[in-house]
This record gives sequence, C-alpha cells and structure tokens, in this order.
Amino acid sequence: MADIKFMDISENDNPATTDSVLIGNNSDGVKRTSLANVGKLFAVNKLFHTEYVTATSDPEATDKLNNYVDISAPVVPGYQFAFWLTPQTNGCVLPLNLVQPQSVTTGIYIYYAPGEDMKAMGPVKISITAVYVKNELA
Repeated sequence: MADIKFMDISENDNPATTDSVLIGNNSDGVKRTSLANVGKLFAVNKLFHTEYVTATSDPEATDKLNNYVDISAPVVPGYQFAFWLTPQTNGCVLPLNLVQPQSVTTGIYIYYAPGEDMKAMGPVKISITAVYVKNELA
C-alpha cells in the first residue's frame, strides 16, 4: 500500500503563498500544491498592449467643418483591439471628435473655428493610442 501523508487542518485567516491546498481532476487525481501555484492561474501578464498611431489631415479639403481623418489600428499578434484613447493634435491646438472609439477603423473630425484658414495652417498631424487586450481574455 502507498504511504499517505496527512496535513494538519486548521483555520487560517492569513494564508501564506507557501501554504498548501489539495486540487484534483479526473486525469491526475488529487494532488497537493502551494497557494502560489494557484495564484499563477489567475495572474494576467501583459493583459493590455498599446500602439501609438499617427495620421495627417488634408489641408486641401473643401469643407473645413468636415475635415475628416481616417484612422486604422494595426494588427498586433496575440492581442485583440479594444478601444482608442487620447486623440490629440501635434503642433497646434484644435478640437477633435473621435467618431467610433471602439471600432478598429474609425475617423476623427478636426474642427476649425470660423475665420481660420486651414490651407494656411497646412496638414495637421494627429496622434491617438490604440488599446488592445490579450486574446485569451478578450
């Protein structure tokens, strides 16, 4: 007969990662493992990933109230696109409107105040951050 080891069972409101618990399944039976190993099951390493995306406006657009810039999130292996974060202009201050913050391809409207000459301003560089979630958790 195999030797069976028994553990002292006690209540502990402050378990340590070195404490053991019994786990089991159909293929391996019952085993003893540390709480640190159980914790690793729930650890999420590199849950989020971000990509910095830039685009440039077209100063030759005919309707300055509808100057629109297309944005597409790059494909990142192992991650699924989640949402866009922090759209901003670089080198100037102009209000922006992000159309669909949870779409992989979307657009940003640039607002020019009445009287502003967008052709004299030239192309406006826009930057935005694409946020991704790990595939296993998406």
